[in-house]
Amino acid sequence: MSEIIIAKLKKIIAEELDVNLGMGDIDENTPLLEGGEEKSLGLDSITVVELISFIEKGFEIEFSDSELNPENFANLKVLADYITSKKETPLLGTVG
Repeated sequence: MSEIIIAKLKKIIAEELDVNLGMGDIDENTPLLEGGEEKSLGLDSITVVELISFIEKGFEIEFSDSELNPENFANLKVLADYITSKKETPLLGTVG
């Protein structure tokens, strides 16, 4: 499942965000956020907000404020694993 999510995330980053990267330019282990890393995708705070919005719509999930931390956005693999865990966790309080 993570491979499918990683592919979707690469597509979102390459086609929806203003980052001038193709899908083939994006490695799943490259850090996403700009900062001290010499090789990262260099996503700034505005781009991360856009990415979160596309993720919530595309994967039909919602991030709580406590989940919006840099650790969950370290790279695509970590983010895909996190999305997978959110999709597998049933919502509390839902009636089924």
